[in-house]
Amino acid sequence: MGQAMTEREIETVLREVTDEEVAFYHEYGWVMMRQLVDPDFAAQLQRVGEEWTQRQKEAGSDQPHVHLALAADAEPYPSFMFSKRMSHNAMRLVNKKRLKGVDVALRYRIDMHVHKPPGAAGSIYHQDSAEHGSDRVGELQFWLGLEEVTPEMGAMRFVSYSHREGPLGSVFNDDKGDLLEQFPNLTTVLELSPPLHYQPGDCTVHHGYTVHGAPTNSTDKSRWSYLFSYSPADTRYWNGTAANWGADRKRLSDAENPVALEPRGD
Repeated sequence: MGQAMTEREIETVLREVTDEEVAFYHEYGWVMMRQLVDPDFAAQLQRVGEEWTQRQKEAGSDQPHVHLALAADAEPYPSFMFSKRMSHNAMRLVNKKRLKGVDVALRYRIDMHVHKPPGAAGSIYHQDSAEHGSDRVGELQFWLGLEEVTPEMGAMRFVSYSHREGPLGSVFNDDKGDLLEQFPNLTTVLELSPPLHYQPGDCTVHHGYTVHGAPTNSTDKSRWSYLFSYSPADTRYWNGTAANWGADRKRLSDAENPVALEPRGD
């Protein structure tokens, strides 16, 4: 079992976000933060993540890659996720102080060590907060490259400015397709981020309402990443947990809530 890291040790491997990165995030709804963590530390996270996930599989876990930050035997994940520096980075990006006058505490929401093997399918375009059922903005997701991730390996893509559109709807288990299919003008009215190339330690972060997805891993290499998420502590969820999947919601019935107007076909 690894030793917990001190805050001073964390500060040697994790930098602060810059004013420019914060401004870019608020403008575009996402930002690439080059070398947010030291590449050697990213390699350590990768090694520990693989070892911990394997132990969880052997123990029969149905989600062996989830909640490393809550496991004492998965250090340095808990030290990193709950460090003052990382939490303060997230708090600056959330920026509740802008309207409230004071910052709001952040809660851990989830984290996972993610493996996408060669040929693995991509992620459909969606908004996290529309899927998770939070009642206010502020949730944000970090995506840290643990090894080099090229665009062909399924690196993340974002629809810039889409966080300003509000919730566009849940798309998982929906026969109407993902958000790029449901809103075919989305990347014409807005814009799709360029293909991103992550080096170990590079990290993107995106707003809870930023539309994002990822292509298939079309290479013969595995894609390894660490996804971790915070949410403002005042956020309420439907049933008091962070697992409130939008796919569980039902549309209104014609009997009790008949359609008032159909769109014209011309």
